[in-house]
Amino acid sequence: MKQGIYVGLDIGGTWLKGIACHIPLQWDWKTIAMTQIEQSEIQQVPSRLGIDKKINEFIQSLDELLALLLPTADCPVLGIGVSTAGIVDYAGHKVTVASPHLGAIQSPEWKEYLEQKYQVPVVLINDADAAAIGASAYDYLYGDKTIGILPIGTGVGLSIWRNGRKWQPGKILPLIGSVETPCGSFDMIGGISKLVDKIGSDLRILFLEEKFKEEREAYLSGLAYIVYSACLLYGIDQIFIGGGLASIVSSCQFPLEKELTQRIAKPLAALQRTVKIGILAEGNQLPLIGAILLAVGEKIARDGNSKKAYNKINTEIPYNPDIALHKMDVQHIIDYLWNTEQEAGQLLYASLPSIVEAVQIVLRKLSEGGRLIYAGAGTSGRLAAIDNVELGCTFGFPCDKVLTLIAGGVADAAIEIESNFEEDASAVPEIMLASVCEKDVVVGISVSGSAYYVRSALAVSHSLGASTIFIQEGDIEIPSWVGLNVALHSGYEVVAGSTRMKAGTATKKVLNFISTTVMVLMGNVHGPYMIGMECVNEKLFHRAQTILNRLYGLNEEEAVKLLIAHNNNLRKTLKELE
Repeated sequence: MKQGIYVGLDIGGTWLKGIACHIPLQWDWKTIAMTQIEQSEIQQVPSRLGIDKKINEFIQSLDELLALLLPTADCPVLGIGVSTAGIVDYAGHKVTVASPHLGAIQSPEWKEYLEQKYQVPVVLINDADAAAIGASAYDYLYGDKTIGILPIGTGVGLSIWRNGRKWQPGKILPLIGSVETPCGSFDMIGGISKLVDKIGSDLRILFLEEKFKEEREAYLSGLAYIVYSACLLYGIDQIFIGGGLASIVSSCQFPLEKELTQRIAKPLAALQRTVKIGILAEGNQLPLIGAILLAVGEKIARDGNSKKAYNKINTEIPYNPDIALHKMDVQHIIDYLWNTEQEAGQLLYASLPSIVEAVQIVLRKLSEGGRLIYAGAGTSGRLAAIDNVELGCTFGFPCDKVLTLIAGGVADAAIEIESNFEEDASAVPEIMLASVCEKDVVVGISVSGSAYYVRSALAVSHSLGASTIFIQEGDIEIPSWVGLNVALHSGYEVVAGSTRMKAGTATKKVLNFISTTVMVLMGNVHGPYMIGMECVNEKLFHRAQTILNRLYGLNEEEAVKLLIAHNNNLRKTLKELE
C-alpha cells in the first residue's frame, strides 16, 4: 500500500481542529498511528459556524486549516476522517441533525468539496463516537460494564458502550446536548462556551480562584445533574468526561471526578446504584485520534474490497426457476421446503474440515484471553446475535468475551428491515471502537460474500493482527484478509435472494457446531449436560436438580441444599462433588 498522509479533523462550535500524519500501513499500524498522532501538532482555526453563518464561510475555515496541515504537496492525501458535532448517518456520509448554530455542517457541499479537492473518500463520525474510538485506543472501553463517554466543549455529547459494543437506545434519541430542562438545555448547562463569555478564555481560573467560587459551584451542580441524568437513563456504570473540559481540569489538577462523585452519590444510593467517574486526560485529542484512525481503517477496508455482480451470486438465483410456488397448495410447498432444507444440511458436509479448523482457532484465542467477535448484516448478523446470547445463557460464558456487530446496531437490526441499516455501511468504526487486536478472532458472516460491512470488518481486523474467519455461501477467491474460509455450499434459494432459508439453515448449523464444540472443550459441558449455567429462574434451577440427580444420584432435597449453599451455581456445586 502506498505511503501518504492521513488527515483527522474535529468540527466544534468554536474551533476547527486538525492533525496530519504519515502512517505506514502494516499489521501494527494502529500502534504506529498512535505514536504518530501523539507526536503531531494540533492546528486550529475558528470554525466560523453560527446561526447567521453560510457554508462558504465554513469551507474557508477548512481551507485555512488544511493549508496549515498540508503546507507542501510532497505526499498525497490518502484519507480524511472527520469528527463532528451532530448526529451522523450510520454510513458516515452526512450530518443528519445538528444544533441551530451548527446548521451549515448539514450541507453536503463541504464534504463534496474536500473529496473533489483531494480525490479521497471523506468519512464522518459523531464527535462523541470519535472520542470513544480514541478512548478505546487507550483501552478505556474494556470490561463487562456499561460505559459512557461524555465529551464537553462548546456543547455536550454522549456515546454509550456495553461490553465493548456501542449501544444505541433508539433512532429517535435526541442529541443529549439538546435535552431541555427548566434550567435550559444540557448544552447551555454543561457547555464551556458560556463560561468563556463570563470569565475569559483561560477557564482554569474558574477552578482555581476563590473569587469564582459561586460560578464554579453553579457549574458543577449543573454538570452533576447532567452526569446523574445520563447514568440513570442509560444504565451507565462508568462515565468518562472528555473534551475541552477534561483538558482544562487536568492542566490545573482540579479534582473534578471527586467533586461530581460527591454530588451524585446520595441520589444514586437511594436507587442502590453506584457510578464511577473518570477524566480523560487526553481530552481534546481523543476526537482527532478517532477521526484519523477511522480514516486509516477506511483506506484499508476500501483497498481490500471487491464486489461480485448480484446476477452471479448463487443465492440470487432460484433453486428451480420454473416452479410455480404461488400455484401450489400447502402440502406441496411444505414438502418442497423440507427437501431443499435437508439438502442444505447434507451439502455442508464438505465443509466439516474447515469447521474443525475454525473451532481450533476460536478455542485457542478464547483460551488465551481473547474474544470471539461476530460481524454480520441482515439475517447473518441476527443468527450470530442468537448464537452470542446463547453462550451466556446456556454455558455461562462471560458476555464481554463474545461480541456481535450487526450493520445498523444490534437493537435496531434485530427488528427492522434492511433498508434501514444498509449492509453496505462500513464496520470500521465499530471494529475500532471494540479495540480489536491480535488476541481476538473475528468471524464475518456474509452469505453472498459481498456485504461491505462484513468485508470491511474482516479487512481491518486482519490489519490489526486478529485472526479472521469468513463464512459465506460458496468457494470464492480468498482475499488476503481471510485467514480461514468456511463455505456453506447452500446453493440456489427456493425464493431467490431469501438467504434466511437454505443459507440461513446452513449458517445456523455452522455457528452451532463451532460455538458448542468450543464450549465443550472449554469445560462448560459434562457428558451431555451443560454445567456452566447460572440458575437464575425456576426452569434452570430444576434443570440443575435433574443434572445432579443423574450424575450423582442426589434426591431433590439434597440437590436443592447443595445448590443454595453454592449460590445456585451448578459448576461450583459439581466441583465440590468431584
